[in-house]
Amino acid sequence: PEYGVVIHEAETRYNYVQVLDRDGEILLALNEGHAVHSIYDPTGATSGGPWDYFMIGPYFRPDMQPDDVQSMMMIGLAAGTVSKQFTKAYGPIPIDGVEIDGEIVEIGREYFDMNEPNLNVIVADGRYALVQSDRTYDVIGIDAYRQPYIPFHLTTKEFFEEVERKLTPNGVAIVNAGRTRTDFRLVDVIAATMDAVYDNVYLIDVARFTNTMVIGVNGDSSIEDFIANIERLPAGSMLRNAGD
Repeated sequence: PEYGVVIHEAETRYNYVQVLDRDGEILLALNEGHAVHSIYDPTGATSGGPWDYFMIGPYFRPDMQPDDVQSMMMIGLAAGTVSKQFTKAYGPIPIDGVEIDGEIVEIGREYFDMNEPNLNVIVADGRYALVQSDRTYDVIGIDAYRQPYIPFHLTTKEFFEEVERKLTPNGVAIVNAGRTRTDFRLVDVIAATMDAVYDNVYLIDVARFTNTMVIGVNGDSSIEDFIANIERLPAGSMLRNAGD
């Protein structure tokens, strides 16, 4: 492996999977193994990676409070890092986690403690699951852009319009887009496509990994709203640390 020690490997219908132990931190690597798709730290620490940033996307709305976030759909669940962090931050709110690879779901349950009772796992294509859902969500997260395998049907204007239709009036769309340290082409095209659907689009470069979060918000929204919302959170809290 590129890092850590292999503790499990499998060939699924969709992926070559490695579960790695890096000094007690459990990682999910797929295919060529260059990217980490899930992290689990049994000590309960936050990941320091893009998964944490899904927690703070709603705060680009004016006057947002933690209690305002009551539901989520996660497209690209993998081994459940986002759902675990979201549950820690917001409590046992209903989360629909969509993952196309059912074997990764089983790996998530066995090696990544993906056993939150509020998590409803849907094994399906992300766009199909979104269209079939009869619910709306405060947050729809998309984490399915794994180089070099970009699912084109999750990058179109029509897809992001469907995402927007499934958001609550205060809902936000949050995308994790991979990149290199110098090549932002995927980030740029995802942001441009979302800009055709949402009134406001924000980019946050992730500190620990080469990822950028792209956040789409309709209605009133500003950087100043984000700053004010984060500053109202208790110092040292999980959400405050991610926002800072």
